[in-house]
Amino acid sequence: MFTGFNEKTTEFLWGIGLNNERGWFMEHKQEYADHLQTPLRALADEVWTCFTEKTKLDLNFHVARIHRDARRFRDGRPYKENLWFSMERDHKAWTAEPGFFFEITPEGYSYGMGYFMAPAAVMKKFRDRLDANPAGFERIALGLPKDFHIYGDEYSRPKGIKEGLLAEWYNRKTIGVIAEYKGHDKLYAPKFAKTLCDAFVSLAPLYSFLLPLSGEPGPAD
Repeated sequence: MFTGFNEKTTEFLWGIGLNNERGWFMEHKQEYADHLQTPLRALADEVWTCFTEKTKLDLNFHVARIHRDARRFRDGRPYKENLWFSMERDHKAWTAEPGFFFEITPEGYSYGMGYFMAPAAVMKKFRDRLDANPAGFERIALGLPKDFHIYGDEYSRPKGIKEGLLAEWYNRKTIGVIAEYKGHDKLYAPKFAKTLCDAFVSLAPLYSFLLPLSGEPGPAD
């Protein structure tokens, strides 16, 4: 059961950012386990249970490890300074399929849903679906909570010209929505798990719009 993060969570996140080396981490390993790793796993489990019961979507959850992959990062900083969990259909396909995510940083936290790095073919199919049913997508977009904003770099050369609501979505290289907050105070309360579950449920219609794109045949061009 998620009982909340606490001030020691915040202290650890700032500490690992300022002292990102093995000696400091080993001295504070128990603090990491008690105040960051354990509550993050509890939050992921509780939100996943709540979300899948409400939506009946078949997703798995994945909690990030604090150790960085030394083969990919050669800057001498062995530990992540932000931690997150994600919910997706297949974690191995995390770049090609949309997923839900929560991330905690020293400064605050964020959560949302979308692609990390959508393949160009997926975004082509996304634009095709918008062209085919603009009104249907507008209904989904208008139903999103106001705390969320769109993320994803835009093409320097637009793929098409749209007006109104669709203009914000159409020319993205990848796509998703995110809500970002400063501070951790709301994370200290156990009820944050329900807040996060409800937020993810509100994004389920957009997720259901995006998910089929990964499995549809590619464009003929």
